[in-house]
Amino acid sequence: MAIVTLSVSPSTVSLQLVGNTALYPSPLIASAQTLDRGGLKWKATYNYTNVSGDRRAQLMGLIASLRAQANRVRVKVYDNPKRGGYGGTPLVSGGSQTGSTLLVDGVTNKTNWIRLGDYFSVVVNGEHELKMCTADTNSSGGNITIPFEPRLRASPLNNAVVFVEDGGGDVPEGVFVLESNTAGWSSRPFQSTTELSQIVLTLIEDVFATQ
Repeated sequence: MAIVTLSVSPSTVSLQLVGNTALYPSPLIASAQTLDRGGLKWKATYNYTNVSGDRRAQLMGLIASLRAQANRVRVKVYDNPKRGGYGGTPLVSGGSQTGSTLLVDGVTNKTNWIRLGDYFSVVVNGEHELKMCTADTNSSGGNITIPFEPRLRASPLNNAVVFVEDGGGDVPEGVFVLESNTAGWSSRPFQSTTELSQIVLTLIEDVFATQ
């Protein structure tokens, strides 16, 4: 299995969280029980409108290289404007962490170092897991404990890199697979001197990419 990188920014992007829960309503007492079976993951829909030239060729080549669902694609988050104060060099503080919080060190001391709704990613076994912060969180003493979803699928190593949208260049990303075995494009040929295409990539996070 190969992993390629999507480097062409979309016209529009839609991100969703896909759960794996079951709801068991009771017809007798008008209440329900919920079973959380884990496996919460991201779904991303990237729309490309009227793409042409090199951008069109790059996307078509990427679709071909994915070989339907045989390979994977690294996807950057494009709807994540800088909101947190950030600062420093955030690294995982201590190995064997699990669950929905992550202790991070190497950060500057700031109110709202990271904020509710901010994306970040952490490197686990050489690949990114994409997360969303679930509360405004302050840093203190160079440390911060970030609450997030989806929960960790494997434990990052001590000093694993944490990526945030701090304007420094590297941004949060995740590893995805095509939602179905079919992907392609529609085109309007002979439009002036170039072909224009509409391309939609519908992707599901690969929950096994970091395991």
